[in-house]
Amino acid sequence: MDRYTVPLLAALLLACGPLAAERMTEQQIRQVIQATDAAAQERDTGSIGGYLSEDFEKIIEFPHEKYMARVKLDKQQYLELIDDGWDSAESYRYHRGETVIHVMPDGVSGLSYSTVTENVTLDGDSMVSRFREHAFYALEDDRVVITRISGHTLVGDTTPASGQ
Repeated sequence: MDRYTVPLLAALLLACGPLAAERMTEQQIRQVIQATDAAAQERDTGSIGGYLSEDFEKIIEFPHEKYMARVKLDKQQYLELIDDGWDSAESYRYHRGETVIHVMPDGVSGLSYSTVTENVTLDGDSMVSRFREHAFYALEDDRVVITRISGHTLVGDTTPASGQ
């Protein structure tokens, strides 16, 4: 190798981004989604927390009176909220659909879009809630974690009437 080859190879490696062992894959994101969905079905807050980064945040938008309310929660607040909700729910069903996953060109971050439907019974009242979820992922300590979830919640039965 001549004196230009080594710096050129180093520059190419830097330009190409992380090495193959450090790159996120669509399958890894799918595994995180499947694991957190299974934990939600089991109402297992601790397992969900294991897939959230320490800097995790959840941003929830929902209709309130004639406005859209927006709430931002950190990891601890989010886990407490879902744990409290599950404790008071008489029944709970959870379903994710319409999932699309993207690994970003940097290879160390990704995102997914899904529609999450929750069927909950509280104090004898049943309701269906849909959340159009946008989740963001990062590699932390060589594993994929969720860094942020944001989206829009519609409270009440959001199932379209037949023919719509």
